[in-house]
Amino acid sequence: MKQFIGYSKNGDCKEALNGLENPTAIVYITGKDVFEQATNEINAAFPNVETIGCVGQSYAEHHINLNGITVVGFYGNLKSIGGVIENVGTMPLASIADIEEKAEQIGASNNDTVCLDFTCGNDAQLVTTFNIVLQKKKISLVGGTAWEDTVSYNGKIYNNATVYLFIKNLEGKIRVYRENLYEAHESNVRYIATKVDTEKSIIYELDNQPIQKVYMDTLGVKEKDLPDQTFINPLGRYIGNELYLISLKSKVDNGGLECYKKVNSMDIITIMQLMDYNEITQNTLDEIKRDFPNPAGMFSVNCVFRYLLFEQKKYMNEYLNKVAKVGSHAGLIGLGEHYNTQHVNQTMSCFVFD
Repeated sequence: MKQFIGYSKNGDCKEALNGLENPTAIVYITGKDVFEQATNEINAAFPNVETIGCVGQSYAEHHINLNGITVVGFYGNLKSIGGVIENVGTMPLASIADIEEKAEQIGASNNDTVCLDFTCGNDAQLVTTFNIVLQKKKISLVGGTAWEDTVSYNGKIYNNATVYLFIKNLEGKIRVYRENLYEAHESNVRYIATKVDTEKSIIYELDNQPIQKVYMDTLGVKEKDLPDQTFINPLGRYIGNELYLISLKSKVDNGGLECYKKVNSMDIITIMQLMDYNEITQNTLDEIKRDFPNPAGMFSVNCVFRYLLFEQKKYMNEYLNKVAKVGSHAGLIGLGEHYNTQHVNQTMSCFVFD
């Protein structure tokens, strides 16, 4: 299994496809203005290839691609089959039978298969839907949220939908990774979410105290600092001993904070703090190199907040250069990330193969 990466910063699809031959699967990310044309051109060039795409910002090797097109082609010894989940905002569960059928067709197993998805939203319920099938078959999930209500599968554009690909490496393994730049704040307090509005992704109270007060008192920040503080101090949700990040979106009346991820009543929540991102990113790459001395390719989803943080710290170019030294690499700057059973924020999720 091998990986082709092509891109055009001005959205020229022919430039991005130049050199791609005999792919089994194609993934592409484009700016809003060129998505429809790119969808048509890719489908015309490769009408019988399993293909998914979305509107968003991306990166390819050493380059950030904010408005153009990035194409990733998978070729060689692999199998791929995809699908679409329509009405993802209301009825993703209706697609379980189709997802299960596709997983059966590809003959998936836990060390050589990944499911990659792009969604228009409703991430939490979507991930739950996928994992009704994926957990049973021990298939890993990596994915992310598009920048617009626009995705595509095999040349057809959908709104309010999710598109996905099963990719099976027939000559090696595929493994997924998650990178978190944060750890629990030094105060190390675990709170219970005692008042929430799950549908609106709002937390009002932790341990029966207004969350704004808890957050500001813990960090010594002022109300005007909310929610930009999320770059340094997002929230974390404990699931067992694992921590998954929750980004803050805005402050609301009655002492609440709106989040980019749903929180349920009685969830265990803590406040996080940014650690040494240079060391953490290097540790992840070292782990990948141990698992894959000569990786054939990597595809990742990096949260837009990670991108903005790295840009603010003038670290983004160094980060891409470090990853490129490990192997061929491209991905989506996502508005939300999927990693196995979880919808997360401010995270990098990826799959690597040999």
